[in-house]
Amino acid sequence: MYSDEQLIRKIKRNQNRDAADELIRRYYKEIYAYVYRQTGNMDMAMDLTQDIFISILQGMNSFDERKAQFRTWTYHVAANKITDYYRSREHKRKQIETALLLEEADSGSGAGWPEEDSLLEIIINRESIRHIMEIVVGFDGDWIKIFQKKCFEEQTFAEIAALMKLPENTVKTRFYSMIRKIKKEVNPNEN
Repeated sequence: MYSDEQLIRKIKRNQNRDAADELIRRYYKEIYAYVYRQTGNMDMAMDLTQDIFISILQGMNSFDERKAQFRTWTYHVAANKITDYYRSREHKRKQIETALLLEEADSGSGAGWPEEDSLLEIIINRESIRHIMEIVVGFDGDWIKIFQKKCFEEQTFAEIAALMKLPENTVKTRFYSMIRKIKKEVNPNEN
């Protein structure tokens, strides 16, 4: 069995299809699960995961194993693709369509955001994920990375700080500022 590095070298040298297939097979389920946790939509997660691996294979020559492990680079590409999707017109169009369908189905029933005590419970709620990601993409790129790494990759503040070359207190401050803003926008009536 070849290591990731050996497979990457085969892909870079002669665009070895078998090596590319093996590398994708190793990481596909993991990246799909990551994307699904962030989108809450199976079809969207499958489409984005395909796009992520296409980008990875197209950008393989720019991958430098001295700067990051392949897994880390793959998550970085995935995070960027997810952020790009949430900023895209397609996403906004789907949100409007969904809102119109929900409005028709509810017929003015006034269904609002659930009142949960914990941000984690809100994130798990499928409808809230989209709303939360819309709030998150309004922040600067470094702030978005902190949120993604903490909430979805479950990294510690120390790991994030080391990876991003920031003081740990800066990472904590940014994360908790984002959490306060998200809570305020998701539950505006809560004090």
